[in-house]
Amino acid sequence: MMTKILSRMAFWTIFVAALPSALAADVPTPTADTVVSSAMKAAASGKRVVLIEFGASWCTWCRSFDAFVHAPEVRQIIANNYVIANLTVQERDDKKALENPGAQDKMTEWGGAKSGLPYYVFLDGTGRKMADSNAMPDGSNIGFPGTPKELQAFMALLDKTAPKMSTPERAAILDYLNKVLKQ
Repeated sequence: MMTKILSRMAFWTIFVAALPSALAADVPTPTADTVVSSAMKAAASGKRVVLIEFGASWCTWCRSFDAFVHAPEVRQIIANNYVIANLTVQERDDKKALENPGAQDKMTEWGGAKSGLPYYVFLDGTGRKMADSNAMPDGSNIGFPGTPKELQAFMALLDKTAPKMSTPERAAILDYLNKVLKQ
């Protein structure tokens, strides 16, 4: 009797432990169009700009960008001005399932075909592209602003895409990014 109980307990323990990953495997990755549409709706309700970041799980600079937009020091400033939408592209073969279907096409459509990651675009309330991260003086991608020149180009993007952002808010973002640069 005890063996039967232990066998059943082992079965249910394994079953319950495996359930989240089995359920996750059945949930398809949302399409790029779905992600962008959702972000556009959220932005319209608050008259904000959509910032779409294209990244990949292997991309260290993408993780740095994500950490920046969610950092306690600046996340409210970012949220007041932007709706952040992440699209996954260019994954390695073993992680292709993470990619948002249609995201690479969107990246190409919005000028990022030859850019590295992260690549990002800013869309206004009508879905029109306002700017993108190919904003270095030579037209190359800023990515995560990791040098003083990239930081200068990134701050110029904020000037162009976040007209409601105050001078003290811009200074807070600049302070945060300068601290990251010094690390």
